[in-house]
Amino acid sequence: MTHQAPRPPGRLPPDKREQLTRARRLEWLTLALRVTVVLALYVGLGRTQALDAIWLKSLWSLLPPAAFLAACRIEARQPTPRFPYGFYRAGSIAFLTAALALATMGLYLCWTGLRGLLHSRHPGLATFAETGWLTWPGWPAVAALLYSIAVPLVAGRSRQALAIRLHDKGLYADAEMGRMSWMAGGAAVIGVLCVGLGLDRVDFVATLLIGADILRHGSRLLQTAVCDLIDEVPRRIGSAQVDPLGGRVLAYLESLDWIDTARVRLREEGRLLTGVAFVAPNTEHDLVDRLERARGDIRAMDWRLLDIALVPVADSRCRALPDSPGRPSWI
Repeated sequence: MTHQAPRPPGRLPPDKREQLTRARRLEWLTLALRVTVVLALYVGLGRTQALDAIWLKSLWSLLPPAAFLAACRIEARQPTPRFPYGFYRAGSIAFLTAALALATMGLYLCWTGLRGLLHSRHPGLATFAETGWLTWPGWPAVAALLYSIAVPLVAGRSRQALAIRLHDKGLYADAEMGRMSWMAGGAAVIGVLCVGLGLDRVDFVATLLIGADILRHGSRLLQTAVCDLIDEVPRRIGSAQVDPLGGRVLAYLESLDWIDTARVRLREEGRLLTGVAFVAPNTEHDLVDRLERARGDIRAMDWRLLDIALVPVADSRCRALPDSPGRPSWI
């Protein structure tokens, strides 16, 4: 591999900066549209359990884009004496915050729907037979719900594609939440219409289904966020597959004729990666320059690599360390 001058630490390549700018604009648009959904549901709010559930979910859906936008501002700050490693993990904290909010909201909705089923509570909305089809008070609620279904479709796929390109799990989680929102809205529409038909318990079942879906989604994201913060081996976004970058770094180090054995450890810091490589050199000649050149070549492999430290150790010590990501034992 030819040695390349690495970019300044923490500075994204031009194409990634452009994609991040676009992602921020889409998140501002998403946040604004979700505010209109909250207002529309509030205006059209009936007293049905499913509609209460979807309104609360829409209210909490404001948190992921707000957390992403806040994290973008925080991670751009320069390192300080108090925070010498910078603020790149702000993205991981935003991801954790959004996942925790979703899981908590799912628990609340499951409890609310289950309580309604067990106590046989009346949803509180008149039926078609009582008011007539044209004057039924549930129509504004249905219209608001249909609007809430349409909004997540705006820029949904674009945000998911940008999240993968930027390796941003917070943005990916928000895109997934948008996909889930229109499914939850559809279930709420069914619940409200069933109340109009006099099928009260369907409303509570819809609430329970919405809550279960949010809980499943939030729990999975929460597990991923916690694993990232305790430095699990990096994985592909939206997948349990180990990121191949660690294997690529290891293969490069083992291809150098002055290294006998190597071990690589990578971890995620927001959308970026840092790590350490333990190498067992077979010579001390020009060792510092060799290590520096190898470090530059490794950082040039992938824009996500914020930094990597190369630590020379004895061969026996290197072999005693856990194997590197990309080996069969890690998968």
